[in-house]
Amino acid sequence: MNKKTFWLGLYIFLTSALSFVPKGWSHEGDHLLNSLKPFYTDGCTLFIDGPPSKPGLWRHCCVEHDLRYWFGGDREDAHQANLQLGACVKSVAGALWGHIIYRGVEMGRYSPVKHPTHWGWGWEVARGSAKLDHDESVYVMEQLRKTTVDQALVEEFIKRNFPGFLK
Repeated sequence: MNKKTFWLGLYIFLTSALSFVPKGWSHEGDHLLNSLKPFYTDGCTLFIDGPPSKPGLWRHCCVEHDLRYWFGGDREDAHQANLQLGACVKSVAGALWGHIIYRGVEMGRYSPVKHPTHWGWGWEVARGSAKLDHDESVYVMEQLRKTTVDQALVEEFIKRNFPGFLK
């Protein structure tokens, strides 16, 4: 390979790599070019929804956690979502169960094998781990209200996760 070919190849590679938008989306006019896939939940993924004596006891905690994982955000958002899941389970089943489920989801973040509903799984185009901007937040709230999830739970979820948008 001669120097000219090398430098041309390097230029093409770098301009291609640098033109990639890490968040995986951009604006065109007044709408996002990225969109969310339909939301679904299986409750407590790879875990029980409650103890054998009370099946489903903390399922609502896992549904909220799944909502948060659907649209993602930055790493701190992920950590806070996991803390919230642990706190929710603790409030209905005690500290031991809250600790177990919190540690489980935190350890799962480091697994090389990712579940299809990993952090930010809902975006059609992967947007990476970054805070949602204003337009994304508005879009996510609109989409949350269109889910089949109990709307009272959705409104409480929005209050907790998007407090700056409430009037």
